[in-house]
Amino acid sequence: MRREPVTITDVAREAKVSIATVSQALSGNRPVNPATAQRVREVVARLGYVPVSSARNLRAGRTGVIGLVIPDIANTFFGRLARGVEDAAAEVGHWVLLCHTEFEPEREDRYLDLLASRSIDGLVYVAGTIAGTRRLGSLVTTFPVVLADEDVAGLPGASRVLGDHRCGGRLAGQHLAELGHQRALVVSGRPGIGSSDQRIEGFKEWFADAEVLMGDFTEASGRDLVADALERGVPFTAVFALNDLMAIGALTALQSAGVSVPEDVSVIGYDDIALVDRLRPSLTTIRQPAYEIGREAARMLIDQLDAHEPRRHVLPVELVVRESTAVKRSHKEQP
Repeated sequence: MRREPVTITDVAREAKVSIATVSQALSGNRPVNPATAQRVREVVARLGYVPVSSARNLRAGRTGVIGLVIPDIANTFFGRLARGVEDAAAEVGHWVLLCHTEFEPEREDRYLDLLASRSIDGLVYVAGTIAGTRRLGSLVTTFPVVLADEDVAGLPGASRVLGDHRCGGRLAGQHLAELGHQRALVVSGRPGIGSSDQRIEGFKEWFADAEVLMGDFTEASGRDLVADALERGVPFTAVFALNDLMAIGALTALQSAGVSVPEDVSVIGYDDIALVDRLRPSLTTIRQPAYEIGREAARMLIDQLDAHEPRRHVLPVELVVRESTAVKRSHKEQP
């Protein structure tokens, strides 16, 4: 007589815990009391339970591992995005292999070569460079690829989960214009990154003559670029930085030069990373839903494993007004 397969309900009943506790103990997605987790594992071993997702992976010849490439693990925006990917993957029994490129093309290429040679089911890719994206064309034909946060042209087979970058730039420009500012600096990342270009385009709907300074998304570049603009006597009463780290650098440069924020110069960032609400002054910024971008990207990737068509999903962004922006003082045009 054929034996019915052991279910998660059987394990929960035998271990005297809830189904949710069994799932959490096996996936590691949420903390479980160590003694309880051990009891669950013992019951799993005794009953011979195989999670549905694992059994499905075995039948389909899958590994249950997805790759994730991000440019900067120290930036909490990418950390939250990675957590979203991991949580969504864990819910269906997948593991995540994380690769951190530090915005370096050569390092990114090495990681992409590594992932191409390993047995992964698919890739969530967050672009940090231009050079490395050339490698993605061949990878899309090897396994499913989902582009998260940053679009890459020429990859029709990839899904995309993006924040509304142009809208974010537009919101920043509108906010500063409504405060009476007329001269603004834009502190950008490396040229050629699509999200940066779109944010600048949205911002220039309000500040067509804004000077764009090219940095590298680090706090140091924001500090050095704004310090140099002050030294050159560039007239401005507002700074729009394309991420919060560069905005923090801009704040440092202005305060070091004796320029008051926001009384003399308003500063607005992008992403709403952790702790910017605790700066003095707290940072006005454009909030991106980093966790939701990562979570949706992982879900799209897992859908594509079952031959679903590639999709595109754009998530809304929002302006978060704090202390670093204020009405322009009429008697002073520049710092």
